[in-house]
Amino acid sequence: MKTNEKSLRILLICQTMTYLSGSPLYNYTLALELKKRGHDVSIYSMWKDNDIKKNLTKEKILTWHEYPKGEFDLVIISQVNNKDVLDMIKAKKVINVVHSEYKCETPIISDKIDQYITIRPSIKKHLVEEHKIPENKVSVIYNGIDFERFSPDKRKIHDGDYTKVVLPCTMDMLRIKFLEYYTKRANKKFRVYIYGTEYDNYFYRNEWVFVKNEKFDIENYIADADYVAGILLGRINLESRAMGIISYIHDPVDPNIQETYYPNDKEFKERHDIVNVVEKIIKLAK
Repeated sequence: MKTNEKSLRILLICQTMTYLSGSPLYNYTLALELKKRGHDVSIYSMWKDNDIKKNLTKEKILTWHEYPKGEFDLVIISQVNNKDVLDMIKAKKVINVVHSEYKCETPIISDKIDQYITIRPSIKKHLVEEHKIPENKVSVIYNGIDFERFSPDKRKIHDGDYTKVVLPCTMDMLRIKFLEYYTKRANKKFRVYIYGTEYDNYFYRNEWVFVKNEKFDIENYIADADYVAGILLGRINLESRAMGIISYIHDPVDPNIQETYYPNDKEFKERHDIVNVVEKIIKLAK
């Protein structure tokens, strides 16, 4: 999809593209849409030969393993651990995307940062109040979802007289309470399916808890779920919402605190359609 936009040389910087979660999928979806719009897009990160890298390569999006070379019109950088990269490249404009309030997502404080993007209003508040970043330098631009990929047309109804709940998530310490909230309830009538990378942590299991490796084509694994659950309004909540599947968002400290995220269709599309998200980022970068 070509537009009337001037073609820009754009570099995305992400700490790692080795797993299927949060920031890696944000940058993956963003890169594909920027490429569709006719921009010259590349990504600097840690890589492994997963579906993310294979699909980017197929779309002729360069995956840098060493410090990128040349000058860029726009750099979109995530994670404070990548701050040193800014000293190694030339860029006309730099945007720092902050994905959460957690320490690993601390904003980059540098004169080279022109603007900050947060994916939720609460993160903007955190940047302004805790990090003293001027409010006019921080914009809320929500996570972008590919509405063609995550479509209601892919929705299915599962066979069986039980509730099927799907938890696509990294199995780490941040999510232990959340995972146990569901797995301790698992029984023949309430079956729990978990898709993700598992680290050295223990949570309750029984014969009605099904643990699988992370899946790139997650839309095919949530398609027949009665509902999907995650924490902190993660991407999976948005993807399932786009498919017309109920999703619950849990507090990671107290999973009993939960909510649904169901703005009306018009508002949801305006906030989260990757086409609209890219429009807002390009406008901010001018």
